[in-house]
Amino acid sequence: MAISTTAAFRGISDCKIAAVTADTAATYTKGTLYDVPVKNLNITENRENYELKHDDQVQALESVLQSANISGSIARIPMNVLNIFTGGGVTASGADSTEVQTYDLDYNDNPSYFFLELASAKAHADAGDVADVHIQFKKCKILSLDYNIEDGFATVNFSAKAIRTIYDGQIKSVVFNETATAIS
Repeated sequence: MAISTTAAFRGISDCKIAAVTADTAATYTKGTLYDVPVKNLNITENRENYELKHDDQVQALESVLQSANISGSIARIPMNVLNIFTGGGVTASGADSTEVQTYDLDYNDNPSYFFLELASAKAHADAGDVADVHIQFKKCKILSLDYNIEDGFATVNFSAKAIRTIYDGQIKSVVFNETATAIS
């Protein structure tokens, strides 16, 4: 029997980002997944709408999904994620107690496309058959980063745009799992 197609979910239990390494008609691949502690995430679908008019009356409507805007706040950000977001570089130097990790961003660095997936392990379906919910965006590019440094923990606010892949044309997938599944 098929599991429920309606479920509520609460919170973000996991979020991972990886660079998209290939997106062609024949293949889609991504690099290493990095854990990103996302505090919140907003998703807005962008649609292009068309009207068929005849005699000053709307006869039909067409709505085509073009992209999705994604924005959120990150409490801690791995330098490798900054590298994916912005195209900067991460280098290690020093030895023993003088080790240093440096992230550098140059004016001509270009952001990579990235894969973003979040999971909520607090899913509720009336039948009790949905253990977790995953939302995947296969091809995103960063639009802006906003660093908020104040008393307490600093946050990085980001906005990105998800577009369709060349490989399968998908922009977004929402997956309900009967058994909780790790992001992979």
